[in-house]
Amino acid sequence: MEEEFSIAALARMIAADAGRAHRSLGAAAVEDLTHRLETALRTAVQHERRSCVAECQRRVGLWTGTEEKPGTPPSLKTEARFRANEAAVLADSLRARPSS
Repeated sequence: MEEEFSIAALARMIAADAGRAHRSLGAAAVEDLTHRLETALRTAVQHERRSCVAECQRRVGLWTGTEEKPGTPPSLKTEARFRANEAAVLADSLRARPSS
């Protein structure tokens, strides 16, 4: 079974690797580096998640506009409604996901 990705585990791994590469780093420095890396990684992940949610919302607007546009063929209206719903579900899923 594949281990779940963890930002904290990744930060610990990188800090431990830096500690091995730079023997002058003590345990306190490695722990501090771990916390700094974890904070940076969580910030980057949250920023990317917000960008993805914004893109999903943009697509909801695009497809909703297509569905509501006069003259849009019925088959495209149906497709647009499905795509707008799918984008909204993806945005909700991204918002609800906990930081790992």
